[in-house]
Amino acid sequence: MNQTHFKNLMNKFVWGICFLFVCSFSSVALTTDEKKDIPLQGEWEEGKRSLQVECPVSASWDGTCLYVKSLSPRSTIHVTLSNGVENICDETIPAGACPATLYIGALDSGETYQLVLTNQFGDRLEGIINQ
Repeated sequence: MNQTHFKNLMNKFVWGICFLFVCSFSSVALTTDEKKDIPLQGEWEEGKRSLQVECPVSASWDGTCLYVKSLSPRSTIHVTLSNGVENICDETIPAGACPATLYIGALDSGETYQLVLTNQFGDRLEGIINQ
């Protein structure tokens, strides 16, 4: 094998490695989902306190994690995420521990999931995740 042929082979090899690196980086960047807000419906009054906040709890997800935020430290929040057959997530967030991140894993494509948030005051919020 002569030196020119070896240089050409090495050049192709280096470009191939660069191409694979760029492709794998691009696919990771494209699959990283942004947080999507989950519209919540229901009432969250925390024992009818005098200062009313429209809805002090919010939820979002990014494809693998569920994010729960609360403007109030009063509620212990019970989180349930279900596909109608089984609970995907069944966690309790202690009062004052928000914001919280709950790993839920990859959800099945084409499925609808129901998110339910409850607290010790009997409040309940519900939302839907369409995957």
